[in-house]
Amino acid sequence: MAMHHATALATLLIGLWAARAYIPNLLASMTPPAAHLAWGFFFVAFGAIGRSVYWSFGRVVTGDEWPFVRDLLGGLNINMGFELCLIIGLLLILRARLLAIPEDDRPAYNLFTCVTYPEPFRLYSILRRPK
Repeated sequence: MAMHHATALATLLIGLWAARAYIPNLLASMTPPAAHLAWGFFFVAFGAIGRSVYWSFGRVVTGDEWPFVRDLLGGLNINMGFELCLIIGLLLILRARLLAIPEDDRPAYNLFTCVTYPEPFRLYSILRRPK
């Protein structure tokens, strides 16, 4: 087994173990920012782990049938599914950030500008922060 197969297997096993730990939390009652953040990380992890396992470990499982299975599943187009999971997850994470802004300030922000709260992102903002 090549090293990338071993790392894909480790990714799958650790991902399943982590999912087992946190899926009950996803089903629990949470504040909207916490729920969006939790589901966002779930989708990001699902997309990243799914892609890694599919492209690295799928070849080991299917062996010589890999080209047939890959083509049956849409070839490279399956990446769109993994990327959609990543996009959904990242948008949920941004939504969590937006919902974490105090209600009085929130109308001035959206999914794209919420990353600048409480102040616009400028190099000066980073350099002047106390240590």
